[in-house]
Amino acid sequence: MSFKKTMLTVAAISALTAATAVPAMALENEFHGMYRFMGYLTNAETGGTALNLRDEPKNSFFAEQRARILYIAKANDDLKLITHFELDARFGGSTSTKYNLGDGGSLDADRVALEMKNVYLDFKIPSTPVNMKVGIQPFNDAYQGVFGAFDGAGAVASAKMGAITPTIGWFRLSDNNFGAASGQLPGDDTADLYVIDGKFAVNKDINVGASYYLVQNDESATTAVPFTNDYQLVHQLGVNATAKVGPAALTGFVAYQFGDYNETRDLHAFAAAAIAKVAVGPGKINASALYLTGEETPGATGGNFNSYRQLATDGAVSYFNPANMWLLIRNGAMINSSAAIGGTDLTKGGVGMFGVFAGYEMAMGKAFMNANLGWARAEEQRAAESATIGTEINATIGYKVYDNLTASVTAAYAILGDGMTEAGPAANRLPGGVADADDPYLANVQLSYAF
Repeated sequence: MSFKKTMLTVAAISALTAATAVPAMALENEFHGMYRFMGYLTNAETGGTALNLRDEPKNSFFAEQRARILYIAKANDDLKLITHFELDARFGGSTSTKYNLGDGGSLDADRVALEMKNVYLDFKIPSTPVNMKVGIQPFNDAYQGVFGAFDGAGAVASAKMGAITPTIGWFRLSDNNFGAASGQLPGDDTADLYVIDGKFAVNKDINVGASYYLVQNDESATTAVPFTNDYQLVHQLGVNATAKVGPAALTGFVAYQFGDYNETRDLHAFAAAAIAKVAVGPGKINASALYLTGEETPGATGGNFNSYRQLATDGAVSYFNPANMWLLIRNGAMINSSAAIGGTDLTKGGVGMFGVFAGYEMAMGKAFMNANLGWARAEEQRAAESATIGTEINATIGYKVYDNLTASVTAAYAILGDGMTEAGPAANRLPGGVADADDPYLANVQLSYAF
């Protein structure tokens, strides 16, 4: 080959290499993630979504782990693809609904266990203040997660316009029944969430917000996920606010729900909460209260249905982390052993709840601690002889081993109320109660690494 041809070939290859390398050179690759180990010594946790309340229960020890890997393909500040994956395992393996046969914690470990958490496009519409997120993404309600904090498929648009931040969104919650009847197609039989939310910064210390949520459930099958066909249409109107007053950070909200619980009953329900975090001495006092209305006659065919509706009927995507509980209300740090008295349902099986919670947290160098006390009762006791759910005390001590690694130990104990343990027929107790059940406890050892 002549020198000229060689040079042309080298030039062509170099040009092709440069052309194909441009996108990769322009793309920023970001990796983040976490790993969390939890070991439990308990007489109640089952590694699932419900506590094992029993008379003279057995004690057990088990361990589980969770890892998350976040990869962001960033073209520029206004365009990025966000992907988030999760790997869960019980030490020794599990074939529960959560794990099925993909739990790598069993002997020899080889399993297909990678779960998709998020995959969505995050971009700004050119020449506008509007940011779009399209795909399977996280959503947090404006009510501390009481209505729902979840990962779902949808589209959300938001904008920052001076002191005002409006948001509109749509999520397809379920589209599982298109084969249930001849001629049905995807989109014929669905459940959807529509969101309109606005926040206004009054000043640097005070923010107020208002929102409207609509859940429209058109699914015909009683096994529809995440709903049963008991509630067809849920409207939620709510207001919320945050304020910083001296050493105190205050948060509160009120929400009202109305709509069609089913074909014969109207829905009318309320939720409210107040939260305070106050700097005192070397730490902070945490105090909160939560109120959810309950239903007295769930099987009635007329009249109003008054139990506050969480986004999923079993409360699986609902939280109230300000309580800092482990047994009365599940803790936000939990992995797959994510349960509480009454399961994951904040309304405790539809009877509603009023709870008050208080605690103190502090850090001393690399060490940290918190201690908390909580009490809860049902808003409607139905036929039960008592409305008291119980009282919990818990404490955590921890140490920051490295900048990204913390180790902690937690102990929690709940004194069950009479509403959970009354003898006699099941109607004498609140939902989930067991006659003469022993008080539940847990001890938790945790390692948490974030990068």
